[in-house]
Amino acid sequence: MDIEALLLQSLQLLGLGMGAVFIILVLMIVIITIVAKIVPEEVTALPAIKTHGVDPAHIAAISAAIHQHRKKR
Repeated sequence: MDIEALLLQSLQLLGLGMGAVFIILVLMIVIITIVAKIVPEEVTALPAIKTHGVDPAHIAAISAAIHQHRKKR
């Protein structure tokens, strides 16, 4: 085979491969969008904090410290 035939064949394989990947990705996006509309989002309630005799002022101080630490990052 000459170089032109090999180059043409490689371009055909490239187009076929990239086209297949593109089609699969588009199908995945469509399927995920449809499923997201059909299946309702699960809502989970936050668990209530049980203090077990801990001073509410300590809980407030710890919560404020955690908030400030996360704010710095």
